[in-house]
Amino acid sequence: MLALSRSHYPELPPPEELDSDALSGENLREQMVIAYLPIVRGFLVPAICYYAIITVAHFFYETWENFLTLGGISLLTAIIAFGLRNVWLARRIDFRALEAASLTMNLLIYMNIVSFLSIHFEPTKLVYFVLLIMVCSTSGVSFRVVVLGGVVSIVTMLWMANRAGGDIFLQFAFIGLAGAFAAIGMAMLMRGAILRAVRARVTADALRRRAERQADFDALTGLPNRRNFFATLEQLMASPAAGTYVGIIDLDGFKPVNDLYGHAVGDDLLVEVSRRIRRACPPDYMVARLGGDEFALAITRPLSEDALMHLGTAICEALRRPFTISDIPIAISGSIGFAHYPTNGVTARQIYERADHALYCAKRATRGDVVIFTERHEAEMSDCGRIEQTLRNADLVRELCTVFQPQYDILKGSISGFEALARWNSPTLGLVNPGLFIAAAERTGMIERVTGILLEKALAAAVTWPEGITLSFNLSPLDLVSARSITNVMRIVRESGIAPERMTFEITESVVVSDFERARDSLVALADMGCKIALDDFGAGYSSFGYIHRFPLHRIKTDRCFVTRLAEDNVVGLNILRAIAELCANLGVECLAEGIETEEELRSVQSAGIRFVQGYLHGRPMGAAEAAELIAARGEGEILAAAG
Repeated sequence: MLALSRSHYPELPPPEELDSDALSGENLREQMVIAYLPIVRGFLVPAICYYAIITVAHFFYETWENFLTLGGISLLTAIIAFGLRNVWLARRIDFRALEAASLTMNLLIYMNIVSFLSIHFEPTKLVYFVLLIMVCSTSGVSFRVVVLGGVVSIVTMLWMANRAGGDIFLQFAFIGLAGAFAAIGMAMLMRGAILRAVRARVTADALRRRAERQADFDALTGLPNRRNFFATLEQLMASPAAGTYVGIIDLDGFKPVNDLYGHAVGDDLLVEVSRRIRRACPPDYMVARLGGDEFALAITRPLSEDALMHLGTAICEALRRPFTISDIPIAISGSIGFAHYPTNGVTARQIYERADHALYCAKRATRGDVVIFTERHEAEMSDCGRIEQTLRNADLVRELCTVFQPQYDILKGSISGFEALARWNSPTLGLVNPGLFIAAAERTGMIERVTGILLEKALAAAVTWPEGITLSFNLSPLDLVSARSITNVMRIVRESGIAPERMTFEITESVVVSDFERARDSLVALADMGCKIALDDFGAGYSSFGYIHRFPLHRIKTDRCFVTRLAEDNVVGLNILRAIAELCANLGVECLAEGIETEEELRSVQSAGIRFVQGYLHGRPMGAAEAAELIAARGEGEILAAAG
């Protein structure tokens, strides 16, 4: 099993910290070793050759007694130089080891000169010490080696020159002084050039590493980014023994944080979210930020479904705990979808798509939920693909239609209006579930056209109804954030001949987590035109009371779950409905309860203070002709009375 460790994805350090590490003294010394090593090893090659030749020369030109001294020292020098180059400097060494090698070689050269002059002293040959100073200045790794070699050479040279007389001493004193300054100058120039080159290389390497890390890591959170995550998945899936769970995490309610408090607070929130996700995961799990408020997990440890659900639940619970960012209390949640390699796919892209579909199902069911991809989801994805392809090629004007479900006014005992519901009867697929084909239209970018066709057909039926009957029509969140789509909707209403006051546009709470500001601008434009706005499925989604008062709302529709709860616990369900009814009364908006199917549910809703209802009790969705017949059967006089 291929495992991931925390070392694979450390946090990206700040640039200034990276630079200081790269240019630290220890790192520079390491780079100086790299720069000086070929110089010292190169210097040892002629030294080995020279002293090997000198050893042979001593054998032929020196007496046996002198050969034992001079030849022994020169041979020892050649052997040690060979060992330094091919043994000592061939392995990984540090700065001090390289410094010791250069100092050792310079001392061996010094010993050869001193031993030769001790036997064959000639004043002119004292210049060998000046040459030694130059050798020290070029081969010495550090100024300590240069200074030590230079001082020892000059002192020895002057001591020997003094033995030859005052004139010789004075002559070599000036020669030594000139040699010392020349050696210092050469050492400074050479080491300065090498140090600048080393610094430039270290800086370039640091910048390259930073660029590579920034290409693979998210600059805000320090987590691996999308590129890094997918590259790692490809690597994991290249191993036949690998079995990888991929999780996609998406935050619920993050967009309003940016809208209310600004992107700086949003960024700080994302950093804290990344910390909580990592703390909830074992160290060998890869946590990445894919972009925006989307995160990902890669798990190579074998897990049961129960253990995976436990992990997902732990992450969701960690994200549900309140955050405090810049002294601002913030509440969000997160939804997670999981998929498994190789069970759900054989490529990184396939696994990601299936984890993303599981995430979509988690958000569609209940925000803050955990969903593991199964065969049922595979069938759904296949259906979605067929629906999208068929939708692209469909004759939408002919195949799309609307049905109408009555909305009832309990107080006046009459129908107050109808909600238009979308239907698609495809010659290829048959009658397609509205939730599936509307979602497909949103994914394919066809929702604007679908909305326009359905609205025109709904208005064509509603224009024939009495003035007291209203029409409710659902708008997609994508319609609300598109200025072009809203402009088209307003044009269709104006050209329909129906009074805008009879038109109610229903929106869901998902607009709160998409693009609130644009959605609000669109709703204000519709309200200024005279249309009414209803918030649908209240309580099933984000349910932010802080946002309700910022919408130009005229009606709130409770989710059906509150009505079904009446059968489970009548007291709790009734209290919830009463609370929503009181909220609506305080806001000055109407309240409508959906999903009323029995007389008992109707009485409970009425006792909670809710005036408007919708459900099978008062009528199932019906065609335009049936709706007209129902209106006629109830009596136009009753309808007009209800309008008053």
